[in-house]
Amino acid sequence: MMRNLVVAMTKCGVRRLVNLSAWGANEKHKPFGLIQKILLWVFLRNVFEDKKRGEKLLFASDLDYVNVCPGRLLNKPARGGIKASIDGTGINPSIARADVAQWMVEQLTSDTWVRKSPVIG
Repeated sequence: MMRNLVVAMTKCGVRRLVNLSAWGANEKHKPFGLIQKILLWVFLRNVFEDKKRGEKLLFASDLDYVNVCPGRLLNKPARGGIKASIDGTGINPSIARADVAQWMVEQLTSDTWVRKSPVIG
């Protein structure tokens, strides 16, 4: 999907992509615990490998992307106070889906995290 998306965006002159990834898909992010890391790779190995392939294409593009990497997504009300870190330091490993959505929308007009993969929580 990412290959087609990058080509279409480039062809149509669309510059900004706020992509939803996951904490742990990028090797630069610190893992949030051995047990969680093992569970992710046992149950979500194929999903994470797919994310890595897509991210490789995204990172090689000329797009102004923000590759958002939340931890475990929760079905809870938004709490606000979202923190972001390039490596995951000091970030809570879970976050409400509503908070992720709000943060992603904010990235459409902010240049703070352009061409980066922040961990949020």
